Amino acid sequence: MGDCTRSSKWKLWHPNQGVVFAAGQQPESLYPKLNHARFFTSLTEATECTENVSVAREVSGSSKAGIFQQRTVFTETIAIHGKPETSATATTAAAVQDEVKDNDEKVEDATSEEDDGPIEPPFTPLEFKIPSEAFRDASFAEPGTPESFWSYTLYRGPQENEDTENKVKVHYCKSLHTTERVCQYFLDEKVIGFDLEWASDATKAQGPRRNISLVQIASPSRIALFHLALYPKKDSLLAPTLQKIMEDPNITKTGVFIKGDATRMRNFLGVESRGLFELSNLYKLVKYSSSGEVELVNKKLVSLANQVKEVLHLPMFKGQDVRASDWSLPLKMDQIIYSASDAYAAVQLYAILDHQRQALDPMPPLPYHAELNLPIRLADGVSIPTSDEAGETAEAADVKGDAKIPAALSQEYLKSAGETIKVEAEGDEVEPKPAVPKPPKSRKTPAEQKPKDDRILAAETWLKHYRANPSTAKSRATPASLRAYYIWHANDDLDPLDIAKLLRDPPLQTTTVVSYILEAIKLEKLPFNKIRLRTEVLDLLPKEILSRRYKTLVKACEGADQPAVAKAAQKDLQ
Repeated sequence: MGDCTRSSKWKLWHPNQGVVFAAGQQPESLYPKLNHARFFTSLTEATECTENVSVAREVSGSSKAGIFQQRTVFTETIAIHGKPETSATATTAAAVQDEVKDNDEKVEDATSEEDDGPIEPPFTPLEFKIPSEAFRDASFAEPGTPESFWSYTLYRGPQENEDTENKVKVHYCKSLHTTERVCQYFLDEKVIGFDLEWASDATKAQGPRRNISLVQIASPSRIALFHLALYPKKDSLLAPTLQKIMEDPNITKTGVFIKGDATRMRNFLGVESRGLFELSNLYKLVKYSSSGEVELVNKKLVSLANQVKEVLHLPMFKGQDVRASDWSLPLKMDQIIYSASDAYAAVQLYAILDHQRQALDPMPPLPYHAELNLPIRLADGVSIPTSDEAGETAEAADVKGDAKIPAALSQEYLKSAGETIKVEAEGDEVEPKPAVPKPPKSRKTPAEQKPKDDRILAAETWLKHYRANPSTAKSRATPASLRAYYIWHANDDLDPLDIAKLLRDPPLQTTTVVSYILEAIKLEKLPFNKIRLRTEVLDLLPKEILSRRYKTLVKACEGADQPAVAKAAQKDLQ
């Protein structure tokens, strides 16, 4: 060690032995024992005491250090000019360790303030679900952008074949005949979502075309939009099968402010609707039975947007009111998406809330159909009085004025959604041409398939060992998250964009890879490079998401925002 040799009692570092304490009297609290393996080092013995002082940084989450073998220790070296005083090394190490201890306590406290658990869509008993990847992309999208909102376009059903996604289908009907034909799809459904749109300035004297401009119904697999305002003048505005569906008490029609919609159907089309179900009643029954606040269960309406946000965990559209549309014109693509989403939200909310109701112990009965005007029953047999139904007679704008249009949808978004929409042909008497089956795509033989990248193979090998290790076998993070994390962690030259291209062709969304990496670190307490995490991962997310879900990681990376300095230091060491 030459001139840099310290007192024999204060040899802090040996390249082969790590931290070494000589026998004899030493201050008891100067080097507190940590519950994680943290190492502080300059890179070589030869440069240990030169004019540059190496400032080491902790390996976050190193409780999993053993699994990473030699990649468990990260150092960032920052040049500090000037010769250190004799006790600089000891003082610096002690100060850093004390700071680490303080930070541990703060991180532990902060963890309870942020969202925990994997980012996954809420469970639905229906076959059509939001894929985890799509849900994460929406959750990590910039708030207020179209990609951040909930809509029916997120859902996928069981795949019919390997090459085709099973998306929710939308039928847009502008005539009586097409409406009658499409209604056949819904006759065997037990529950359908239901909604209406009308001209905001309509009066009773203006008739049904302005007072019931658009009828929306939805099953788990398809949505129908009946644009009554555009029906030919010769057409009746009420399709017989639609009337049959609305008047059948065995087909539950669910929505928000559903009694108000049914009143319009009766006043302007003569439909005596049965089997009506107010979502607000089920929402409050489940929410307040779960929390033990059953005194808050009542029949006051809760907006569709609020229910979607709380139950489906994504916001509905915001912006200009969709009811300001000119219903005498055909719907544009974005209007079809918004209108279809309203009805589809109702059928998904009903399924999820009823599933949650059945899981309650004791289980309260399902609320009665709304047209029966019966009280809401609690699990203990108590019923909520219905003498005051002021909430049910609220203006529709109070609870349905939230189907909003956000900023203009991108062409890519519209193209993807457009694949789900079928504008029913106006030539009603013409038989549709039979679809010409497309020849099946030839599968690549093993020889033609591109071999997996070595970095992916290494990640899969590590993942296999990680999940086989008794201490990490019950991992909370998904295999996809762990694989993406390892590729990022083990390859300093790869950022999330590179990994997105590496993992799939076409590439994954960059936000998907970001969420994978962060979820793996958060849920498994895995080690990470602070500067890389800050500049390559955290900086790609909106502040709202960081503060809500990754506050602890953001705090852990504070001060690690000087990549240029770090890179220069690394270059000097090469």
